[in-house]
Amino acid sequence: MLDLNDGFSAYKSTSVDAKAASADIHKLVQMLFDGFLDELERASGHITQKRYDKKAESIEKLMRILGGLEASLDLDKGGEVALNMQKLYQHCGQALLQASLKNDLAFIDSTRVVMTNLQEGWQGLGTQIA
Repeated sequence: MLDLNDGFSAYKSTSVDAKAASADIHKLVQMLFDGFLDELERASGHITQKRYDKKAESIEKLMRILGGLEASLDLDKGGEVALNMQKLYQHCGQALLQASLKNDLAFIDSTRVVMTNLQEGWQGLGTQIA
């Protein structure tokens, strides 16, 4: 049986791959923030709807995205700013683990605030660079 969700997932994956292939580092990090916040909304919905297997998948994706964001940091050149961002990413990772363990949306909400602020800062930096 044909599953339209599989087709849509393949389309999204191909679209993201194409964008990533032509993006600079600033755009790649922006894509990670966008993907993180989208997946965070899905995780919230899964907790609300008690779809715990899907919640676990979302949390795993979120942790991988955080890993990608952390890997993008240049701690040598970025100094204190990069170190502070690393700490914020690690804090968000711990909050996501708590959200998953306790099925508590408060941890999702606090993570959303931190990551939205970081995303807005990153967008502002891109405007200054351009």
